[in-house]
Amino acid sequence: MKIALLSDFHLGFKQAGRENEAFENAMQAMQLALEKGAELIIISGDIFDKEVPNAETLLEAFTIFSLARNANEKSTHIKKVARTQSETISLKGVPVIAIHGTHEFRARDYVNYLQLFESAGFIVYLHAAKAIIEAQNERIVVHGLGGVPEKKALDALKLWNPKPEQNAFNILVLHQSLKEFLPFDDEMIATLSIDSLPEGFDIIVDGHLHWQNELVEGSRHLVLPGSTIITQMKRLEAKKPKGFYIIETKTKKLEFCALPNQRPFIYEKIEFENASVEEVLKALKERLSQLVEKPHAKKPLIKIKLLGSLAKGHSQENIDIKSIIKEFEDKALISVDSSFFQESFTKKLAELSDLQKQRKSIIELGFDILEKNLAETDFNNAFDVRRVFKLLENNDVEKARELLITAQESAEKIKKQF
Repeated sequence: MKIALLSDFHLGFKQAGRENEAFENAMQAMQLALEKGAELIIISGDIFDKEVPNAETLLEAFTIFSLARNANEKSTHIKKVARTQSETISLKGVPVIAIHGTHEFRARDYVNYLQLFESAGFIVYLHAAKAIIEAQNERIVVHGLGGVPEKKALDALKLWNPKPEQNAFNILVLHQSLKEFLPFDDEMIATLSIDSLPEGFDIIVDGHLHWQNELVEGSRHLVLPGSTIITQMKRLEAKKPKGFYIIETKTKKLEFCALPNQRPFIYEKIEFENASVEEVLKALKERLSQLVEKPHAKKPLIKIKLLGSLAKGHSQENIDIKSIIKEFEDKALISVDSSFFQESFTKKLAELSDLQKQRKSIIELGFDILEKNLAETDFNNAFDVRRVFKLLENNDVEKARELLITAQESAEKIKKQF
């Protein structure tokens, strides 16, 4: 059986000049997968860019999944097993199996939007569950765990404890960071490593990381399909094209399929030493002139990082980058980051660098601070902070109150035991 491994469509992602790109690229990926003869499609999370997509984005997703559902008249019966429960789901056309990503993650009190697509007959949605397909004298078992907060990922994987089944082609699908692909070690960013992934699976597919890669370490065969669209403009994404993988179950042959019509991405650094403002602007303008000289079918994405030091008396605030970007806006979509060293700001830069590495929102930082403070009280881990926040965010005050009262009672019982 040919299985297409796709990930991270980020439908709903909008950026000036790229308003429809997420949808167009996802459509390309789905069309190409079907043209390549995919008989099963697996999507490893972040189909949507937001937890609650708007109606336009939902329509885009239905349009994309309709390509697979209308690919043929055949129906496939898929057995879905979650804990002790099981059900059989029939999908018409080429079946699609998906997990949620970190962008779609919702507290357990709320319906996940992938559940909506499963109910509508477009996909089989997995979270701590497996899907079993028997076709063409083959047995395929897809084990899926949706994205969870990174610091809980290792515990969640151990608690679920997926096991490959005998006499079957077993695929493990995740959506998490992995320590080996990060430039630093921080359990708030990643608790999973390749060594912590279970063994015995024919292939492990991980979403979330936006650059495509294949890695074999020991008995583990790991595949990162990467995203179908550039959202963060990271250096690695400039080196590798966007697309997806197809694996043939009998031969285990893996093929990467690049999107035929994708926007070029150029990532560069320009370093300076004791430079004047004029020298910086001149170097930036000259480099952009060179980069846009080559014609492209689509305006290229260009990200340039300006690094180093400025001469005494010259300030970063006086570098008018906007005027230069405007000069080239008809030829490229340009982003320029400047980070010039000034000794008086060393401490501030170090703090900002730490925050950038963590890439956390204010809400995420608030969660971490609150959880650390609670650990020093009688509450400890008596209630799920994120769940309570989500309930309050959605005005479910009464339910949040019930959870806190229950947590308080539990904390008091534990305290009395000591």
